[in-house]
Amino acid sequence: MVFTFLLVILKCITCEAALRIIGGRDALEDEFPFAIRLETKIVNNDGHSNNIEYEHRCTGAAVSSKWILSAAHCNSDEGYEIVARYNSHFPKNMGKISPILKVYIHPQYNEQRLQLNQNDIALFLSQNILVSQYGKICAVDYKALVGQEVNILGFGYTNATSSEKSLQVLNGMLNNCLENEISFDFSFAHNMCVVPLCGVEASICGGDSGGPVVHSSGIVGVNSMAVDGCNEFTTKLKKTPGTSASIVAMITHELNWVSSVISTKL
Repeated sequence: MVFTFLLVILKCITCEAALRIIGGRDALEDEFPFAIRLETKIVNNDGHSNNIEYEHRCTGAAVSSKWILSAAHCNSDEGYEIVARYNSHFPKNMGKISPILKVYIHPQYNEQRLQLNQNDIALFLSQNILVSQYGKICAVDYKALVGQEVNILGFGYTNATSSEKSLQVLNGMLNNCLENEISFDFSFAHNMCVVPLCGVEASICGGDSGGPVVHSSGIVGVNSMAVDGCNEFTTKLKKTPGTSASIVAMITHELNWVSSVISTKL
């Protein structure tokens, strides 16, 4: 009994030491090779030549050599080209870039109702993405995963700019979203929340959207929304310890849609 208690204490101490201001730890190189950075390609013409810059936009997961799973609200309708950066491990390894050819949004997603967090999932068609391991989507009913540990992945902001750090990993527990975390009257159908372990303050941030939520059986959803907003300048979260770090758009109930898009839209 005493030994078990000591293990719990040790786990919490280790957890707190690993968490940053916004939350998470640096991923090891090749720890999650399927994690993708979705970036906006910006061409600046100075009158003499075109200067190309890449601005981080969202996170995603390569589920095959041509398909990336991410959030629907990560799609661009501004006329900018979106690219996928893969095999990166900042700051030394910038990885490779592949263009996004087309984006397929979940048919029940409504951009005007984004704050309702409904069906915020999409598949991004890309050219060949060659990684050592592709993400596997979990086939288990997500409702059976309540209380299970998961990892949240994201290339979003912490107290460093997005181009200066590697993929972030946050360990947490999958749970139903609490009423006090919902600021509007709406039923979160097909959505769950991830609560950080040890009751520490942690949250997904700008650029983490679309990042995979990974269970031991595979990807169960994507980051859709934060309970508490933050950006690269945030040093203190407003919420209290124990509040969810991410509202997740679950994917396991949409396997038919995913399979249909992947098999028919090439």
